[in-house]
Amino acid sequence: MIKKILGFILLLFIIPLSIQAQPLPDGISKNKKANELFYKAMGQYDLMEYDNAIDLLKSAIEKDPNFISAHDLLGQVYIDKGDFTNAEKIYLKLIKINKDYWMAYYLLADATFAQMKYDTAVICYKKFLTFTNLPAKEKADAERQVKSCEFAAKAVKNPVPFSPVNLGTGINSMLSEYFPTLTADEQTMFFTCMDNRSQEDFLISTFVDGKWTDAKNMGPPINTPENEGASTTSADGQYLFFTACQNPKNLGSCDLWLTFVKGDKWQAAIHMPDNVNSKYKETQPSLSADGKTLYFASNRPGGYGDMDIWKTTFEKNAWTNPVNLGPGINTPFDDECPFIHQDGVSLYFASDGWPGMGNRDLFLAKQNDTGGWKTPVNLGYPVNTVGNEEGLIVNRSGTMGYFSSDKKTNPGHQGRVDIYSFKLPDNVKPGVASYVKGKVYDAETKLPIKTLVELTDLGTSAVAGFCKSNEKTGNFLIVIPGNKNYGMNVAAEGYLFFSENFSVKDNPSSDPYLIDVPLKKIKAGQTVPLYNILFDVNKYEIKHESTAELERLFNLLTTNSKIRVEIGGHTDNSGVETINQPLSQNRAKAVYDWLIAKGIAASRLSFKGYGSSVPIMPNTTDEGKRKNRRTEIKVL
Repeated sequence: MIKKILGFILLLFIIPLSIQAQPLPDGISKNKKANELFYKAMGQYDLMEYDNAIDLLKSAIEKDPNFISAHDLLGQVYIDKGDFTNAEKIYLKLIKINKDYWMAYYLLADATFAQMKYDTAVICYKKFLTFTNLPAKEKADAERQVKSCEFAAKAVKNPVPFSPVNLGTGINSMLSEYFPTLTADEQTMFFTCMDNRSQEDFLISTFVDGKWTDAKNMGPPINTPENEGASTTSADGQYLFFTACQNPKNLGSCDLWLTFVKGDKWQAAIHMPDNVNSKYKETQPSLSADGKTLYFASNRPGGYGDMDIWKTTFEKNAWTNPVNLGPGINTPFDDECPFIHQDGVSLYFASDGWPGMGNRDLFLAKQNDTGGWKTPVNLGYPVNTVGNEEGLIVNRSGTMGYFSSDKKTNPGHQGRVDIYSFKLPDNVKPGVASYVKGKVYDAETKLPIKTLVELTDLGTSAVAGFCKSNEKTGNFLIVIPGNKNYGMNVAAEGYLFFSENFSVKDNPSSDPYLIDVPLKKIKAGQTVPLYNILFDVNKYEIKHESTAELERLFNLLTTNSKIRVEIGGHTDNSGVETINQPLSQNRAKAVYDWLIAKGIAASRLSFKGYGSSVPIMPNTTDEGKRKNRRTEIKVL
């Protein structure tokens, strides 16, 4: 019977029509009993008593088989229950009753799309669009869904590899766990848990011996009697930005908040400034690896749809007014759940505005050289399905995605919502990013030092990232995006600064750097190598990439106006000493001349070339030779 009806409807579709859209049915039947049953069904529907509503509506239709409103509501009940097969049958009957009822075509299209019957769905959407004076929202949605039908049909025929893995009992429970966020070393995960009372709190777990440890509630002052959720952590796990809803200090329904670690204790949360928060909804923050840009979703005015993705930047010790990411990301529909990867250019987000598999899909957009965004790429089927996919994060090494799901068909499913991982398909992997992790401490006392750790883009001398070492442990972690060459600098009052170089532009890698940073107090006899004063092979002209390091040396001498230093030039043992010694001498003099031109008195400076006579590491490896090729200062 259904096939015959469908065949009848399809014949209608091939006839060009432009029909005036009819008003919605008024709910009136000529059969009094049918009306009574219909209104009772509406009451049950409002109470979400769907089975009762279905029984009442079926009885109403028995009394009046042509009762359009009863069919209409019955189809909606089936859709709300996720029973799209029966919804399809109802809308086919509706069209048979009244072929000019435009909304039935739209709803039939939705029902068939949800069943992945894309050929039928696209015909239904196109038929709906032949009517005139359609509601703007439904018309725009149908136009979008036509493109989604075309995309989804191809995606199903070309599935991507997808094997979700439950993160286990350390993370997941019989409750709901979702919105994970991960440190750059992939050793600490924060996530939201909702208990049986719909209370949302933050939990934390660490990765030990190949598995996640039993998660612990972070407790006060972060967790409160109100709901906290949708968080993002700084690369080192020392800062946590999050969403709080219904907080009496909020400007809107949901606002952004910030907390941080002092020693080993989390501090009371701070409300983000009023230019970032608004009387509207701000949620789902994502912090860039350099700590300077915060992405988030909001329905504030000035966007392109309901929920849009925005960003604010930390400049001159303040967060700037948020900027909309524009139509390269945002659509007239919902675009949210942003996640900016540690490579700094790969933005993952959820959207129901770009062509996809249905409802919200996951997408990847990459930033171009001018700061705009390339066309978003759908992560593909079956990563995306006819349901909602959102809340994706990607690990720093770019190999794994993490997401939440309530699908009990997923392997290892435990509670209402669980967190899973999966291997990212190659075409939606981010760029390479590494990190440097270590400890800052006094070289003599071995006591930890709290200070600023800064990463500089050697090409532009701009700060590419920063963090503070922990005051109790001295530990720090800072991300190194794999597309440029960087210098790292650590300085503290009363100490010589520490310098290191990471040349990753031509050899990007996700392998981490683990180093200790012993800071030496400023006193006679102390030396410090300056690995970011750079020269071309066998030349002594200072490269422009050395500017940031030279400025730090100048500031050190300016701040400590009583010290005198020797500038030493050193080479590795490559070549012959008759060339190495004068080369090192000329390099040391080049730094000497730069400082004098900058205004440092010549009486405070001397220079000397040591050639390869004073190695600090064996010249048997490339790394050893790199360490030995250095400019060095010694306090006199």
